[in-house]
Amino acid sequence: MVTQSYDIFRRGAAGDHIWVEAAHDLESAKTRIIELSAEKPGQYVVFNQRSGRMVSSGTVVASPAAHAESQKSAQSREAEPDTLWK
Repeated sequence: MVTQSYDIFRRGAAGDHIWVEAAHDLESAKTRIIELSAEKPGQYVVFNQRSGRMVSSGTVVASPAAHAESQKSAQSREAEPDTLWK
């Protein structure tokens, strides 16, 4: 049985985090955030269940040009260490 290792949250209007769904790996979670933002733009975060850390965060914009820029930014953030969940 394959476990879901990453949780996807959307930042609510009050600044709280609302659980959306789980993903198998980080790349799947990032891809899913892009898909989710096409339906409901906003800020999403990915939480690693195993480490207890937030591993990805950002506001997703649905335009193709912004998507290309966010992909470059996401690649540069992958080299950074995980941050503590806040």
